[in-house]
Amino acid sequence: MHRSIFLLALPFLLLAGCRDAYDIIQPEQVQVDSARTAGHITGFYLLNEGNMGSNKASIDFYNYSTGVYTRNQYTGANPTVTMELGDVGNDLQRYGNRLYAVINCSNKIEVMDLHTTRRIGQIYLPNCRYITFDGRYAYATSYAGPVEVNPDYRQRGYVAKIDTATLQIVDTCLVGYQPDGIEVADGKLYVANSGGYMAPNYERTLSVIDLATFTETRRINVAINLNLLVADSHHQLWVTNRGDYRTIAAKLYCIDTRTDAVTDSLNVAVGNWWIDGDSLYICGKQTNTLTHVQQTTYAVVDVATHRQVSSQLIADGTDQRIRTPYCVFVNPETKDFYIGDAKSYITPGDLYCFSREGQLQWHVATGDIPAHAVFLTDATTGKSGDSGQTTTGSAYISKVFEYQPAPGQFINQAPEYEAGDDAEAMRRKAEQYIVGTANTPLSLGGFGGYVVFGFDHKIPNVSGERDFQVLGNAISSDRTTQRPGGSSEPGIIMVSEDTNGNGLPDDTWYEIAGSEYNNAQTQHNYTITYSRGDGDISWTDSNGQSGTTNRNEWHTQQSYYPLWLKADRLTFTGTRLPDNGADETGDSTYFVQYFYDYGYADNRPNSDPQSQIDIDWAVDANGQPVHLSGINFVKVYTGVNQQCGWLGETSTEVTGAKDLHWNK
Repeated sequence: MHRSIFLLALPFLLLAGCRDAYDIIQPEQVQVDSARTAGHITGFYLLNEGNMGSNKASIDFYNYSTGVYTRNQYTGANPTVTMELGDVGNDLQRYGNRLYAVINCSNKIEVMDLHTTRRIGQIYLPNCRYITFDGRYAYATSYAGPVEVNPDYRQRGYVAKIDTATLQIVDTCLVGYQPDGIEVADGKLYVANSGGYMAPNYERTLSVIDLATFTETRRINVAINLNLLVADSHHQLWVTNRGDYRTIAAKLYCIDTRTDAVTDSLNVAVGNWWIDGDSLYICGKQTNTLTHVQQTTYAVVDVATHRQVSSQLIADGTDQRIRTPYCVFVNPETKDFYIGDAKSYITPGDLYCFSREGQLQWHVATGDIPAHAVFLTDATTGKSGDSGQTTTGSAYISKVFEYQPAPGQFINQAPEYEAGDDAEAMRRKAEQYIVGTANTPLSLGGFGGYVVFGFDHKIPNVSGERDFQVLGNAISSDRTTQRPGGSSEPGIIMVSEDTNGNGLPDDTWYEIAGSEYNNAQTQHNYTITYSRGDGDISWTDSNGQSGTTNRNEWHTQQSYYPLWLKADRLTFTGTRLPDNGADETGDSTYFVQYFYDYGYADNRPNSDPQSQIDIDWAVDANGQPVHLSGINFVKVYTGVNQQCGWLGETSTEVTGAKDLHWNK
């Protein structure tokens, strides 16, 4: 996770000097293990900090599928970048399809393609330290001033708010002196103020920033020289401090993020850490400058119980070979763990791989000061010069980003609403219905109700072919007398490409122009507003009409209105298709919903080729065709506003979606 250089080591790092301008680091590959194909973790990146002043920060890559460890991956992917990665790599994080490396003394955040490490852009940020993300924004700490150990240092630091789409700093928030670790938890941004340049006058507070207003709302008094932060799944924030390297020992603190109170402390000195579920893996080495006693730490803390459950990670004696344990990280699937040895800080380090039982599997030489790791999930890094196309683990939906149904007969039942559920809880329940091959019908309710989902890769737009399919539960009937149909509840399909690379559906949306897009009866920019109620749900629309979504005898839940919503009115705008329902018998005993030709969700049976979608059908807001290289996200909403007698409202159901080019 996070790690900054102990200030104690600073004099040694400054001795390293500068590299010759022509001393270009070259990539090097080493076979360290046999190939592995199990699981979704296919590799990891390792950021080597490089000693200060030497311009030797570097990124290595390990590929599980080949067992090959590549040193200096960044240099190989960016042969024309001068000065390579830069001076002192202080943090490495993955967000969406991008890799962010915080390069401290080079005053920049390097932004790279996740799968190739090719440079996308740079963000200038003086004396930058750590980075975290929330929504479309990145948040990074900055010391603001130069590297200067001075007890009278008076330059407060700040947090920069960065738009991940434009890579521009859009706001800043002043915090304490020398802010280090940063973390989002329970809707707040926490910042560890160290005062590290001001020894012995260290800072001792944690800044709390309101994300909505981006202002500091309070300071929490914790301990001197704070450093790292990590949130767990129990509304807790774990905080490390480094002490004063003399009489005040380094410890581990726990903050309740609901009350912002310090609830516990443990006598564990943390140099670096990694959280895996409820297990907090810890390593580090620190020297007391008075006694010259060196303290080496290996530990596992159970964050649920606050107990240190282990004081030794390595079971086979290899720890005796490790001079300066500087980082630890854990494969979340196999539970193999890795220890990075910084050795003397001025020579190449080593990386040791251990089984979950603590037995050495392999080790390899790294760059200088191996410090920060990021796992690559269901993807491999392409060879130099190729397209960097991602190879992923599933053809199906990987995540639901938003679920907002309109009122309807299945709402609050499928999925089931339980007292206390909010939008996030219902989103997770929707995810259980349609991610992967779950294949459970997720109802979107009446017109406008929607779901937004994505894949773990980009679905390519292949010319002349249908590219993806939204799965529903439409069925065909042989009793229709006028035209083909049965049970068809068509939904409008919107698509988006992750052009800003942040892994979120916040880019431009395009409508799939199905067969009825230019039908004279199709209404674009149609708006409907529903009102809360426990009986029939009333609505009004942009045509000046009103009506109700009627209750029926088969669905008798408290309300058809989404109960987790606080608002008493719910408004949707979109394309309304012509009604497709008809009472063919004339006595309300047999309703049929006719098929449209193509281009909609839940319109035709999944076995019908006309249920498949061509990305080339996408149009912009003005109805003009657009060309997308592929898509990452899909939004589906109910496209008709009609009642079909005892059948109730027409409501699109989604049971999944898949990439039609998968493994071709």
